[in-house]
Amino acid sequence: MLRGFVLAAGMGLGAPAPACSPVLFTPSQMPEVGEDCAFVTYLTEIRAVGLSSITVTAGGLYRQDIFDGNACYWESDLLVQDCAAGQMLVIGQDDRSLMQEPRETGIDRIVARIDAEALTLDQIEALARAEGYETRLRLAAGARLSVNGEGLPTRCGCETYTPPSGGN
Repeated sequence: MLRGFVLAAGMGLGAPAPACSPVLFTPSQMPEVGEDCAFVTYLTEIRAVGLSSITVTAGGLYRQDIFDGNACYWESDLLVQDCAAGQMLVIGQDDRSLMQEPRETGIDRIVARIDAEALTLDQIEALARAEGYETRLRLAAGARLSVNGEGLPTRCGCETYTPPSGGN
């Protein structure tokens, strides 16, 4: 997802907690577009904002991770698109820290369910509510998102992997 990180960890019993030292990014106002609709903009030497590659869920929906940060600390949200219904759902946020990982969050539990079961956006939204996520934003599929002031396009999945219906 993000490029250029190094982890420096203490060794042995009683050693200090692992420290994270990201290899610095080369800031660019132009985003890098990757495979399967991945998208990242390196805003500063230690901050990147973007979308992971698309994963198709058990129910045929498209999901992506939304991230803002670096390998040491980042905000993470979940984007799920139902192209057939023309809707998408944003769930979040999880604040993640390498110093606290690995740990399972509500988004991790939601992802495990939607990757194993064919669920609708309404069912996924109910899971998010049950996991305590206040942000459950429902939008038209392909709407441009703003993550901490940075725009992220979400049209790629439905345009690339879902053929248009009807003539022409």
